[in-house]
Amino acid sequence: MPNSIKRLKQLALFCFFMFAIGITSSAQTTKVDELLSQLNKNSPDTTQMKIMRKLSVAYSSVDPAKKFYYANQYKQVAEKYGIDSLVASAYLDMGNSYVLRSNLDSGLYYFKVGHEKAKASNFTNGIARGYINIGYVYDRLDRKKEAADYYEIALKLYTKLNFKRGINQCITNLGSIYFDLKKYKTADLYFQQVLDNVKENPNDEVGLGNALYSLGGSRQRLGKLKEALAYYQRSLATREKIGDLNGIALSNWGIGELYVGKGEYNKALDYLNIALRNNRTLKNLYQECAVLMTLADAYLGLKNYKNAEAAADLAITRAKETDSKIAMSLSLDKMAKVKAAQKKFDEALMFQAAYKAINDSLNSDETTKEIITSDLHRINTDNKVLTKDNKTIKSKNSEYITVISIITILLILLAILLALYYKRNLEKKAINVLLQKQKQEIAEVNEELSALNEELTTQMDIVSVQNIELEKLNMVKNKFFSIVSHDLRSPLNSLKMIFELYRNGDLDEKELGELLTRLEDTIYTTASFLDNLLEWSKTQLEGMIVKPAPFEVSKIVSDNIKLMDSQIKLKSLKVENSIHSDITAFADPNMINTVVRNLLSNAIKFCNKGDEVIFDAEIKGDKLVCAIRDSGPGISDGDKENLFNLAHTISTGTSGEKGHHIGLVLCRDMLLQNNGDIQVESELGKGTTFYISLPIGG
Repeated sequence: MPNSIKRLKQLALFCFFMFAIGITSSAQTTKVDELLSQLNKNSPDTTQMKIMRKLSVAYSSVDPAKKFYYANQYKQVAEKYGIDSLVASAYLDMGNSYVLRSNLDSGLYYFKVGHEKAKASNFTNGIARGYINIGYVYDRLDRKKEAADYYEIALKLYTKLNFKRGINQCITNLGSIYFDLKKYKTADLYFQQVLDNVKENPNDEVGLGNALYSLGGSRQRLGKLKEALAYYQRSLATREKIGDLNGIALSNWGIGELYVGKGEYNKALDYLNIALRNNRTLKNLYQECAVLMTLADAYLGLKNYKNAEAAADLAITRAKETDSKIAMSLSLDKMAKVKAAQKKFDEALMFQAAYKAINDSLNSDETTKEIITSDLHRINTDNKVLTKDNKTIKSKNSEYITVISIITILLILLAILLALYYKRNLEKKAINVLLQKQKQEIAEVNEELSALNEELTTQMDIVSVQNIELEKLNMVKNKFFSIVSHDLRSPLNSLKMIFELYRNGDLDEKELGELLTRLEDTIYTTASFLDNLLEWSKTQLEGMIVKPAPFEVSKIVSDNIKLMDSQIKLKSLKVENSIHSDITAFADPNMINTVVRNLLSNAIKFCNKGDEVIFDAEIKGDKLVCAIRDSGPGISDGDKENLFNLAHTISTGTSGEKGHHIGLVLCRDMLLQNNGDIQVESELGKGTTFYISLPIGG
């Protein structure tokens, strides 16, 4: 796997945690109502402007749309009085409002306007804030090198102003870039530095919540899960205290993600659902995308593939809306894993290919190299300044040389002790390696036993399937012989009895003729039944060979009507072929001929004298639906349930004819083999209609 893919394989969305949504003031939801109560139209404009500015900041973590509204309001007042620094701050707050709602283009526009306003008025704090906000947008757009450059410039300005919170924000954002690039140790050093700085200002609860959360993320990636959970929980408590809705969402997501990693999926869902709900309230699509991917992991762990697929699909949608390549690549990779877990390998490969295509366009290796080089250049510059300062200090404080010498000796002694300690650790490491090797050997043996067990299970499954097939064949055989012994014995016994009566002189010529006439219909019916039975048993044992071709349906119907003309006239039935001659179907003509013959034969058997049998057809979509309607006595609901199976094989027609369900079973099998179907509608006393559907094209 290429290095760029390796670096993006885990979640790389950490950078947006650190966005400076209002460096100049704390986003405390509890202040909103208090500030609104202070807003009075009768107050001086300058007083209203201050309150509206505080409201804009307070709404950052509650309602980004209202943040924009109050920023725009105090901008108008600032423009009226020519307060350029506040005009610049208002534009930056308006940009924050859009970015919090994942509208990066609009956010970038307002950031650049605010930045230019700050530069024009020489408002250094606003200039620095503009740089860090523009850098954040580039960070979200996966332009890491440009983002790092803007963060560096902002850091220099905040350092010059000695503005601690701004400095901390820049360091956090730089650390987040290293986090995105999987340089977790480096990121952890940055975040620890921020936490140490924040502790110097106990009133900066927003900064404390961010620093604790950042350290939770880096410690989690470094495998220090207990420490990570503690940092996440402290950050959540801090953010809940100040009512920071955005921060609460992030802390809950972090805890949920950690529990997913530990396999505690149900516990993770509780936190993730809170995070999802808060992000939707804030309309933060970018963070919602990240939470959805973690939700997909939780549902995968629970084997709830339906919810996992829904979460991954919505994550892809949100990634598209945020226009982030990293978010899109991760959501596509997540969907590929969900599809693979469901064994939908073709779809999984499709999503994996899309994921790879996006990752190939992300040159994260080069980005990492450029950022590290830039950062080393900054650190080197800072070190040169420190060296110059040290020389000045050294010239003024030469008396410390002795102290330094003593410290050096102590350090040498410490180094010796560390060397001894290192040697001892090497010995312990060698023992651990041996234990790991033995553990690996045991795991390999267990794996082989598992493979053998799996093979035995597979063989048992195969035997089970074979037993089912044998039982099926045995049932076919038993039913076949049952039908033959029952339905062929009766007409043969009748014929034998007539011959014996005639031979013994018990019948005269007239009586014999009448009996033979009645027996003739029985023989025809039995012959038809025997044809169907042999054809059905052949299909059950050998399968059907279908030879589809286009044919005129009307001609097959007409031919069968002519074939059964004597039986039709005997019952004085009216049989009508209403199928248009130009209607064709695409199927095996011989099989369809058998189907029509059986259905017409059944209609004749079960109709009373003078009843009607009508054939008609119509085209519905890509199917031809042919209807065979009769005005006979109809079929009961109980008999309809068994028409197409061999549960009951014999019924009696209106003139005593035998009806065999084997013919309908054969009809259904032949139609299914031709990509068709058969349905029946019937009601006692109102006749019966059979519908057969066939394809109309090859």
